[in-house]
Amino acid sequence: MSIETDLKRLNTQQEQMCAAMHDLTGVMEQTRDLVVELMAWLQEPPSTDLQDLLKTLTGAVMEQAEQMRAIGKLLTTLPADVARAVSTEEVR
Repeated sequence: MSIETDLKRLNTQQEQMCAAMHDLTGVMEQTRDLVVELMAWLQEPPSTDLQDLLKTLTGAVMEQAEQMRAIGKLLTTLPADVARAVSTEEVR
C-alpha cells in the first residue's frame, strides 16, 4: 500500500468517527429533551405516563452509552492502526 492509500483509509476512519460522534450528539440532544420533558412532567399532578416516559428515557440513555462505547473502541484502535500503517509502509 502506498502512503496515499493509507492516508485515504485513515481519512475514511476519521470520517466514520465524526459520523458516529454526530450520531452521539443527536442522542445526547434527545436525552436532554427527554430530561426537560421529564422535569416539566414532574411539575404536573401524578399520572400514569411516568412508566412510559421512564422507559423512553432509559432507552435513550442506553443507546447513548452504546454509541460512546463504540467511539471508545474506535479511539483505542486508531493509534495501533496508524502505527501499523506507518510500519508497513516503512518495510516496503
